[in-house]
Amino acid sequence: MENRVNSIPAGGFSMRRTVLTLLGATLAFGVLTASYATAELPETAAVSIERAVVAR
Repeated sequence: MENRVNSIPAGGFSMRRTVLTLLGATLAFGVLTASYATAELPETAAVSIERAVVAR
């Protein structure tokens, strides 16, 4: 009879690795989103956006 205690291959992806990768990607996306949302626009870009909004 075979011993099947270690049925998960050592070279395969583990659930922990997958979860940590997804967590890292989510955190990176959050940092980029927060950085973009809090970025200060140059004065010329802010004026052109304001004119575009008023023109509508």
